[in-house]
Amino acid sequence: MTRRAVALRLAVAWLAAASGAAAQTPGEPRLFLSVFGGYRSGQQLWVVNDQPFAVLVAHGDSAVPAGGYDTLDLVRRFNPGFVVGAAGAYFPEPTVGFEAEVVFLGMSVESRCAIRQAQPPQAGDLDPELCLSLLGQSVPTSAVSLSLGVVGRVNPGGTTSPYVRLDAGLIARTRSTIELTGTFADANGLPIPATVVEDSRPRTTDVHVSVGAGLALAEGKGYQLRVEGRDVIARVDRVTGLADPSNPATGALAPPHGGRFFHNLVFTVALDVIFEKRRGRRY
Repeated sequence: MTRRAVALRLAVAWLAAASGAAAQTPGEPRLFLSVFGGYRSGQQLWVVNDQPFAVLVAHGDSAVPAGGYDTLDLVRRFNPGFVVGAAGAYFPEPTVGFEAEVVFLGMSVESRCAIRQAQPPQAGDLDPELCLSLLGQSVPTSAVSLSLGVVGRVNPGGTTSPYVRLDAGLIARTRSTIELTGTFADANGLPIPATVVEDSRPRTTDVHVSVGAGLALAEGKGYQLRVEGRDVIARVDRVTGLADPSNPATGALAPPHGGRFFHNLVFTVALDVIFEKRRGRRY
């Protein structure tokens, strides 16, 4: 075989390979698992102003009503915190897929309290001390959410792929968002807890919906990075009105309360490990 024939055959083979490569798109991630972390914004939950509260005095190692009422202004809010989670996604079609996700949310609950004492103030009134203990009090509260959803994406085989998502599921918290417990010092200076707002039937499990958008960045054959912002719309129990302050045993308040949906912004960065890709063609 002449050198010219060999060169011609090599050129034809090279052109055929290049044509086939050009006819294919880069691999489209079809099945992947993710780990992610991010930041969650804070949220005010409820405010109660001008709430009458029984004057409490020390009686041994407890606080008891002594007659008369002070007035409290109370605030409850979620502090900002971090989130971590894991998810799995499957795309039976190039642009539409399904996902499942589990997320752990650190969401400590912070309290605020202001007091106006009855005039003249009653001797031994513990309410100012209880209120001061609630001012800026942060109670660690954890939550876990489980959700299922759909994902729509464009340019799935490119180096960057924008997407949107819609999820719904359940969220479980470890603590009530209603109960408030303050402290006062006994004769020995030891802190004694006293309930200011009680919650006999705390709602710790509820529903949520999440709407998000992000950008997937191809970083290699087997993984990709994603940056995402989402609005988590969750139902949370909140105080809805003033409580009857005349609890003869403890003086604790039992205000009316009910669920309300709150918006909460979450920003995450995820690493996706790709287990399966789909090869597309340009024509």
